[in-house]
Amino acid sequence: MAALVAALSMSGGALAESLTPSEQAAVHRAVDQFLTSLPQNANYDVTAEDVLERIKADMGDFVIVDVRMPREKKYDVAHLPGAMHAAVHELAKPETLAKLPKDKDIIVHCDTGQQQNKAVAALRMLGYKAYGMRWGYMSWQPAPPSEVTMNVINRTYTKAYPTEQ
Repeated sequence: MAALVAALSMSGGALAESLTPSEQAAVHRAVDQFLTSLPQNANYDVTAEDVLERIKADMGDFVIVDVRMPREKKYDVAHLPGAMHAAVHELAKPETLAKLPKDKDIIVHCDTGQQQNKAVAALRMLGYKAYGMRWGYMSWQPAPPSEVTMNVINRTYTKAYPTEQ
């Protein structure tokens, strides 16, 4: 069951179409149980400051997982001290999970926090004590926004998308 849930969470939903009705029902039950059991103020994140303090304390009670892609342009260039790399789409593979201890906190980060949330949810569903580093790598090593990011932001500012109250 855990492998099925992990595969579904990493597939972007495409796997759901190939599941039998009983498998779909099992996944639905697992996801529903996960979501309904979240504490009301579930906040499975830590700050960059928290991570730095833990690195400095060197207690060995956590693992940092960098899910930024592409690896060669990000992780290989610079990463948090002691971090391992695992792409989000590779995280639930048995060989990757074998590297992750269930008795330690798993601190996951991507560039901005978007991809790491998928990883944290999947790992939590699989029984890991996973946390995301709030705002991802940009909270650790800020960098100016790329030209692509700035173009998207600037185009958004000129729109007046509707809202409701």
